Amino acid sequence: MKKNIIIVEILSTGINYVEDALARGYQPVVLEALYPGTEEERAEFEEAQYAARLRLPAGTPVIRASNDYDAILAEVRTYAPVAVVAGSEFGVELATHLASDLGLPGNPWSIIGKMTRKNEMHQALADHGVRAIRGRLVRSEAEAEAFYKELDTTHTVIKRARSAGTLGVHLCEGHEEMIEAVRQELALSADDENVGDILMQERIIGKEYIVNTVSCAGKHRLVSMWVYDKIQMNGSNIYNYAESINHLDIGHSALIRYAFDVLDAIGLQYGPVHGEYMVDEKGPVLIEVNCRPMGAGLERHFVEKVFGKHETDCALDTYLDPVKFERDRHAPYRPLRKGVIKMFILPDDVTLESAPVLQVVRHLPSFYSASFTRLGRDPFLSRTKDLETAGGTAYLVHDDERVVMEDCHFLHRLEMQYPQMLFNQLKPDASVKPAERIPLASLLKEADCHGATLVFSDTEKSAPGAVVVSGDALDSAYDSYDNAIIDLSSPASFADAESVIEQIFELLGKVRPGGRVLIPESTCCHLPYGATGMEILLHAKGLRIEAPLAGKGRMMIASV
Repeated sequence: MKKNIIIVEILSTGINYVEDALARGYQPVVLEALYPGTEEERAEFEEAQYAARLRLPAGTPVIRASNDYDAILAEVRTYAPVAVVAGSEFGVELATHLASDLGLPGNPWSIIGKMTRKNEMHQALADHGVRAIRGRLVRSEAEAEAFYKELDTTHTVIKRARSAGTLGVHLCEGHEEMIEAVRQELALSADDENVGDILMQERIIGKEYIVNTVSCAGKHRLVSMWVYDKIQMNGSNIYNYAESINHLDIGHSALIRYAFDVLDAIGLQYGPVHGEYMVDEKGPVLIEVNCRPMGAGLERHFVEKVFGKHETDCALDTYLDPVKFERDRHAPYRPLRKGVIKMFILPDDVTLESAPVLQVVRHLPSFYSASFTRLGRDPFLSRTKDLETAGGTAYLVHDDERVVMEDCHFLHRLEMQYPQMLFNQLKPDASVKPAERIPLASLLKEADCHGATLVFSDTEKSAPGAVVVSGDALDSAYDSYDNAIIDLSSPASFADAESVIEQIFELLGKVRPGGRVLIPESTCCHLPYGATGMEILLHAKGLRIEAPLAGKGRMMIASV
């Protein structure tokens, strides 16, 4: 009979615990947690819980969320678990309480405030002589005003003492932004007690890092490191991407030592910690510890491609296999590949007509996977102000660091300069005039095609010396041509930007190395951004854009 592991909440990366437990011969038992936030936030949380439940292997036991701790404890006891782990921020308190009451390896229940409340974790650092951020709980505007004067800085942060992600976080410049953020969060707190206390802190300005660790009996092990890139826009400091740290640079050793000091000051003994740190001219300082695996919906295969291991598996060692933990603790930090987590930014509100991003991103050389949970819920997408309003996430990985970063910067350039190539909304542009279409026979002559030639056309069905297909027949066409011509001149062909871009990518994939792709102006003019939009697609597919040839009209030429 299999022994059981209780996984408290499987949202995001925590679902990896399920397969990790099965791989070790254990039975995973999922225990759902309650969400400590507003009613609207709880509704979204429960929707995400339901979606996560659908991903579980058939027959996985699930214990539903409840406010009755004694009943939960009694039901968990029936499984006689060997470990209780937290899969997300919302499961930390319950998992710690259960492990303590069941006498299982875990963190002491007495430190739960330091583990989950940002004000208490920073006080723990200060008490142990470890650098901490100055902060104070504020329960009124008057208290906020008084502490603002005491801080004597215009850079402040208003946040909930307990929350996940960037929900409820306000980065403020000056008194006016600070007091407005305090009013907003105090109003939410007054309407819903689950919002909890409001914390005001000095804002540290520097570079933000992630240090992911696991601990066993008070000993700590580095698992992975990332560094964030953020940009100031839409009244916030928005996440652009997180890139893996593959080689330790100047100052990284001090950051890791500081992270271990933080774990000791808080009193952490077992399991994973997703630590977020800021580094300024004074060195590293904790933003917050999260006593669970790193989020961002990281698939274990993606993390293993980057680091050669993944956090939830390493965390299980701390509860189940201390000998392996100790062996791996002394292994050098050697990531295998470069990884990037790219968060898509919506510069403005969008009423979505189609999502070309679904096609563009998957053709990049470093593409691993992508997640776009906001798509399909509501055609209206509000502009990005925090992690919750990101347009989606792309996961990039490659042996060559340059390839990953080039793809990442390419996507950022698109979202900033050419957003319609990612998230398309129908905006008729009166300045765009359809270009005159050249008859296919003349087009083939002008293109000077030799060898096997494929034409993708929405107008003509045949041409001498070429194979002509429509969108319906494109999939079944031969897969190796010397030349390809995109002859789409009907505006109706571009009514769904995502679909036509998918077809264009399919055509580009049928040209053999050394072959050419030719696109007349009568096709380019219908894409978002015209010829520039076509160049974006060619670049995403890895084709080389050639210099125009004199006497060939306004035809675009690219080579494979």
